[in-house]
Amino acid sequence: MSDQFQDILKEIQDNQTTITVDTITKKNIKLTPLTLSQQKRIIESVSDETLAVLFFNNVFYDILKENIIDNDIDTFDTIDRVNLTLALRMHLQDEVDLDDNTKIKISEIIEKNKDNIIDIKDRFISKDNFTFGVQRPKLGLDNKINKLLLNKYKNAKMDQNKLKNLISDLYVYEILKFVSVLRVNDKEINLHDNFTESIKLLGQIDTSLLTDVTEYINEVREAESLFTKRVDNTDNIDITPNLFIL
Repeated sequence: MSDQFQDILKEIQDNQTTITVDTITKKNIKLTPLTLSQQKRIIESVSDETLAVLFFNNVFYDILKENIIDNDIDTFDTIDRVNLTLALRMHLQDEVDLDDNTKIKISEIIEKNKDNIIDIKDRFISKDNFTFGVQRPKLGLDNKINKLLLNKYKNAKMDQNKLKNLISDLYVYEILKFVSVLRVNDKEINLHDNFTESIKLLGQIDTSLLTDVTEYINEVREAESLFTKRVDNTDNIDITPNLFIL
């Protein structure tokens, strides 16, 4: 790149505005706005519906990593991600036209979210001789496990059998995001030290032992959903690539 273009690029970077938003983990998080190339990456993340959320979340992880100022992205969890995403979308354009021909303002949802009280702590869940250490997934962990699953099905042709395999894998990989520690009798292992072996271990566990783990997962996912609720009714806005097509 010539010196002239380098000078203009520096001016662009020096003149970027700053977005500020609260999350449940931290207040007054500063981000740089989405660039045109980042918006393009989001729109291009549209893919097969069965994997679309994973693709989108991974693209957005990289963008948040680039745009968050003075904070480590991996200190934030998947509930925090909602407000961070909404803040970037609001800066593009506050008003959103919905499929039902109504309009909403992202700023009103972010303001409403300040009243949300989330009290979901790390905990240990025991049943019979099994103990599971569960926690809200940090964004870095979520990103790594998504990549494992995406790589597994990257070149797969989605026939009925492959789709069944994907659905069952989604369930196991979802559990791995939330369960960090597994203790059986007096033996204990950190499942996040080796994802591949941990997937095999989880696959051998009696599903009935995971009922309370699944309830914890649902609690976190419902909290994420709470942050996407509209102000005017109980519907949720969909945080997908389409939200960033103006």
